[in-house]
Amino acid sequence: MSGRRIEPTPPPRPTRLFAGIAIGLIVGLLVFGAAGWFVGRSTAPDATAAVTPKAAGPPALGVFERSQVDVNRPDFAGTGLGPVVEGFLPYLSSCARSGQPNGPALNRGEKVRVRCTLDGMSAIFVEYTSTAERDRARQRMLDPGQDAREETPGIGPAVQRAAPSGRTEGNYVEYAYRLTEEGRTRTVSGLWWDDAQTPIAGYLLAFWKEGIGESWEPMRDLWSRYA
Repeated sequence: MSGRRIEPTPPPRPTRLFAGIAIGLIVGLLVFGAAGWFVGRSTAPDATAAVTPKAAGPPALGVFERSQVDVNRPDFAGTGLGPVVEGFLPYLSSCARSGQPNGPALNRGEKVRVRCTLDGMSAIFVEYTSTAERDRARQRMLDPGQDAREETPGIGPAVQRAAPSGRTEGNYVEYAYRLTEEGRTRTVSGLWWDDAQTPIAGYLLAFWKEGIGESWEPMRDLWSRYA
């Protein structure tokens, strides 16, 4: 039986209201996304600033070290020893000055002598009457009759160099000698440095075996930190 074929019902056309809502949503999403990108960009931390290294300054002294500076500084007041002693002040103890009770005696050509202890070593700072007297004192210290370099392996050569701090520049000498006390002879190691322009010097002394364990490194380490 023939008849009219039923056509499928076409989908309804979207109304203008629906089309307007859809377009509005799309535009809104685009605007919101762009605004969010710009806001995030403006508030994000600067990557270059985050990796900029900060300048490293010298470590701050602790309460004890600051106290030691105050305790030790009067022993050097009125002398020219500042360049050789300044970096050591926070770490010295038991300082004694020539001319004061229990202070060390002056040797020939010396104006002021201050003797302290530093981590089990003796630290001695001397102002001489002239640079010539200071140089003579250094030569006496290296007297071949007292020299014990062969007993301290690894000893360095005498050189002219600047101290690590740059406060002084002059002679740097590692030396050794024998000391006899109460019938016992021991080897003493020493490290001397001075300032070529002024009549001042400092030196560290320690027993080679009992004091620094038969190695120059402990003494060199302290000098490199504070000189």
